[in-house]
Amino acid sequence: MTSNSLPYSGNTLHVYTRVSTVAQADKGTSLQSQLELGKKKARELGFKVKHWDEGGKSSHHEDIAGRPVLFELYESVKSGFVKHLWVYDQSRLSRNDQVASVFRYECNRQGVTLYTKDGQFDLSSPTDMLLKQLLDAVAEFDNATRAERSRLGKLQRVRSGFWHGGPPPFGYKLNNRKLETNPAEAQWVKRIFKELLKGRSTPQIKTLLDSNAVQARRGGLWSIGSIQAMLKNSHYAGHYVYEDKKSGQKVKVECPSIVDVLTWNAVQNIRKRDVSRQSQKNATKKFYLLRDLMFCGHCGRPLSARSNPKKGEELYYCPNKERVWAVKGKSDTPWVRGTGCGFERSMNITRTDQTVWQVLKDIHSESSILREEVKNRVLKEHGLLVKTADEIKKTESKIRRLQRALSRHNEAVGALEANRVMSRLKDASYKVMMKRLDDERLEIESALQAAQLDLRGDTEKRKWIDWMKAFSDGHKNYDDLTDQQRKSYVDGLVSRIDVFYRPKQREHELKMHFRLPVVGDSIKYNDSRNKSKGYAVVEGRTQGVCIVKKKDGRG
Repeated sequence: MTSNSLPYSGNTLHVYTRVSTVAQADKGTSLQSQLELGKKKARELGFKVKHWDEGGKSSHHEDIAGRPVLFELYESVKSGFVKHLWVYDQSRLSRNDQVASVFRYECNRQGVTLYTKDGQFDLSSPTDMLLKQLLDAVAEFDNATRAERSRLGKLQRVRSGFWHGGPPPFGYKLNNRKLETNPAEAQWVKRIFKELLKGRSTPQIKTLLDSNAVQARRGGLWSIGSIQAMLKNSHYAGHYVYEDKKSGQKVKVECPSIVDVLTWNAVQNIRKRDVSRQSQKNATKKFYLLRDLMFCGHCGRPLSARSNPKKGEELYYCPNKERVWAVKGKSDTPWVRGTGCGFERSMNITRTDQTVWQVLKDIHSESSILREEVKNRVLKEHGLLVKTADEIKKTESKIRRLQRALSRHNEAVGALEANRVMSRLKDASYKVMMKRLDDERLEIESALQAAQLDLRGDTEKRKWIDWMKAFSDGHKNYDDLTDQQRKSYVDGLVSRIDVFYRPKQREHELKMHFRLPVVGDSIKYNDSRNKSKGYAVVEGRTQGVCIVKKKDGRG
């Protein structure tokens, strides 16, 4: 029944009932007791009863827009159909001061008498209006206090490693309110990360999941966005950060890891690279050997590539001028050479690829570090031999032990803050103890980080040994490699190439950053006359420069 269809309510007591939680509403006891008290008051007054049941609405729904029954009741009051209103106590209407004020105003304007379990208010009386305002203020303060206690309690639970609420990420389940791996889902998390490292795209992974009937966390098919959001979850690397919205305080929470840190970092690098290359990625399917490694030495932008045989275009170039031109609304002012980024001329792709490829072959053939005859000696001398399985297990055990210690530390901090809030500790004692706990946390986190870096570094060494095994022996003719093999080779040896244009020489200078000190390295024998007495490897540099000259069209 809408407010416009309500009969005149001069002899009707409108009873509004609400509880603060859905759980209480399901039990029915609180709602029913409110209604019975309202009916009792109606019998005392000799009135009929009109019941307005809001059910379970918490303090999160104090805005009238979140309370449809209250809104309809307000419209009825405003229309003059309600003259007598009963609520269990004034806070049943709202603890929100704005909503309460609106109700007071309309009840006063329409001459409504408000009844509660403690008595009645004639809101046309200044005394009763003042009392009602005071009670509203007390209710709002009580609501704010309870919300603050709830927030601090949630923060304490998070510090103790408990899940903060909502569905857990895909790959996990809740056990005693803490995250625990879900074996069935965790295997798919590992598969997703593995496929990304193989070069699979997000749409391809979606197809893989859908074709294997793998449902997303909330059921149904996966979306591209949900997969991309999932890949950002640091939970899979063994931790996540909870931020308290009110204070801005951030709490790092340890949780079971599903993928190793190296895999996690590698996938994040792929994501960043794909974002920075998005326009290029969408624009071409052509193979470029060096594009993903090259950056403009003048402005820092990733270099772009364009290949159009019909127009005779085959270029590596800095996209700075075209990006700036587009940002400025495609100004009719033409670009002039010598303005903006210093990368004034593009590079021929074939010429650049051939130059860099030849340089890498020369470095590899001359490098003592990379030559097969000293490979094992070099790896050992530079700490590149991996640990034994037992040593790795010990490191992993140490990490788990430190993670448990950090979890216990967080519980102690949470309990300490709870005691302070409940006035069980003096401020001076709290500050001294918190300082000690902060010092202890630094020690634990430092040791944990060192152990994790040690384990991560060991994984990196394994990758290097795999790379050297693949390319140090087994390819007598590097030019016979496939495009993808050549790209893997270059990525394994070079981490970045900064490109500068030298206008006076009309050439490009490529500053190459290598992953090992292989530029100009050498062997120094302990006895030049007797090589059997051993040798030492002399490290070279991790940077080198090569020049790509301008192709002269005149021959």
